[in-house]
Amino acid sequence: MKLRTKLTLLALAVSALRVALTGYWSLRIGRGALRTLVEENELTVAKQVAGYASSHVDNMLSMLRVDARILDLTRSAQNEPPSLQALNQVLWLVYHQNDDFCAVAMFDEHGALIGKPASLEDPGRYESLRAHEPMRPTDVEGVGLMAPLGAALSTGQGIGPIFLGGPLRLPHVVLAVAFDPSYGGGKRILAAEVSLKRLANYVASLSTADVDVKLLDGRGRLFAAGSIPRVDKLEQQRVPGAREGELPPGEIVAEYFNGTRHLIGAYAPVAPFGLGAVVDKTMTDALRPVAVIRWATLFWMVVSIIVASMGAWLVARRLSDRLAALGAGSKQIATGNLEARIAEEGRDELASLAASFNQMASALDGARKKITQQTNEIMAWNQTLEKRVEEKTTELRQAQDMLLRSRSLSALGELGAGVAHEINNPLTGALGIVQLLLADLPHGHPALPLLQDLEREALRIRKIVQNMLRLSQRQSGTDTTPVELARVLDDAIELCGPSELAAAGIEVVRKYEPAPQVRASATQIEEAFIQLIQNARAAMLGQRGGKLTLELKAIENKLVRVAISDTGAGITPENLSRIFDPFFTTKTSDRTGSGLGLSFVHRIVEDNGGTIHVESTPGAGTKFTLTFPADAGRAHRT
Repeated sequence: MKLRTKLTLLALAVSALRVALTGYWSLRIGRGALRTLVEENELTVAKQVAGYASSHVDNMLSMLRVDARILDLTRSAQNEPPSLQALNQVLWLVYHQNDDFCAVAMFDEHGALIGKPASLEDPGRYESLRAHEPMRPTDVEGVGLMAPLGAALSTGQGIGPIFLGGPLRLPHVVLAVAFDPSYGGGKRILAAEVSLKRLANYVASLSTADVDVKLLDGRGRLFAAGSIPRVDKLEQQRVPGAREGELPPGEIVAEYFNGTRHLIGAYAPVAPFGLGAVVDKTMTDALRPVAVIRWATLFWMVVSIIVASMGAWLVARRLSDRLAALGAGSKQIATGNLEARIAEEGRDELASLAASFNQMASALDGARKKITQQTNEIMAWNQTLEKRVEEKTTELRQAQDMLLRSRSLSALGELGAGVAHEINNPLTGALGIVQLLLADLPHGHPALPLLQDLEREALRIRKIVQNMLRLSQRQSGTDTTPVELARVLDDAIELCGPSELAAAGIEVVRKYEPAPQVRASATQIEEAFIQLIQNARAAMLGQRGGKLTLELKAIENKLVRVAISDTGAGITPENLSRIFDPFFTTKTSDRTGSGLGLSFVHRIVEDNGGTIHVESTPGAGTKFTLTFPADAGRAHRT
């Protein structure tokens, strides 16, 4: 066999074998890295979907628990249950609060229906209820049949099995909470049949052409999927790591077959409600970038073989150092050193072969860098997605808390308006009699202390009733004018007594920045500031003084933010979420606090188009932040 033939065969063997090994390991490494990224991404999305579903169900259960408290406010007497009319009004109030509620009903502890369930056969007739699903009377019977009454009685809350309900035959579930009414008579259960269309829409928004996001019930049946716009049949799905009709106990990522489809999927449980979230895609779609690399490797293998064959045939007579240099360069490339280059000496065939090898190394190096870049981009996208989901979840929870707080204040205000007249009339007569007796009795009479106590407590009751009546009187827009909040803050300090604050060891620090005026009621805003300053003073009295900081600044010339902070005892985490609740107070040392001060502040800020936020650290102090929209066209305060 001639030398040219031997060199040609040798070049073919060397180039093909080395490129094949390099391509094989590149493919293997790339496949493993890509699969790991796909699995991590799918598990992340599955956990996000599970977290959203858990939060969604928990929010509706919390709404039912809050609404159950309103029932006690509808009683006509202290130890008498509310009338059926009042009970039906409560059920309709619950029905109005969430567009996902299809029907709302109440049961006693024996499962007997109390009152008439709240539902509509044609909600489209009402502008504010168009988003509710229609329910026929026969469909409403499903609330009692599917309600988890036993679970609610034993644990306080329960979620029933998922079923196709209503005339539209869409996935529904019944949620129930149990509570003990203050008037006795055994436990009551507030139940709501809920449409799962919101979860279905969320799942559809996360699904793509090659990624399918699903939600399963406790028996592994599909009730929401991005690939199915409308689920009209609850069918069992193949879930990796679990038997048919069951869900895995924890998170899992696996490769499996669903019929003829070869899938790679991730599962995350929706704790603690017994549901599951699945994210899957076909192996073909998941590993499509690897297939591109495979064809590129085969292409360059063919190119290298052709170039090596031509070079060996043309330079058979050129041995020695140049062949040794070529062999050394090939070994470096084969070992993975893609930055190595072969010196291109001369203008003959060996130089061309060296150039071909350098091109091959550059192409492989470029492919490897591209894979690394894509990997980094996918990781950055995952981090951005996690951050956005977390931000949206936080915003949703804050909006839900604000909505529940506003509804509680509105309900209390309406109750106060209803009972104020009934209480004030007899209270005024009783107070007048006590004051006449006080005026007639001589000094030192043994009944004087008792009458003075009666007068003081009657005045306290009248003040509480007046405050409840004020809660029901929304005054937004009645006397609003352009207001400079810096001047209102200074007036509030003057009304609270700067000398008294100084005598108590409290230092007032003002940090005012130029800010536009706001359109609000100066009197109401001043009342809110005074209430917050008095609360801060009370928090710092037990610590022999402290620092009261008043801050004012503008945000992009569209919002004006006021911050009132103190260095007092602070508020414990368990009380922080309740400070705006009516009649909630931590002043146990005296009976001066009615628990309505911060409720007034919240109502005033809301009536004037603003928002209020509180931050507190026990032992370090509390900070209230009030934000108002700027009055358009007003000049800055200088």
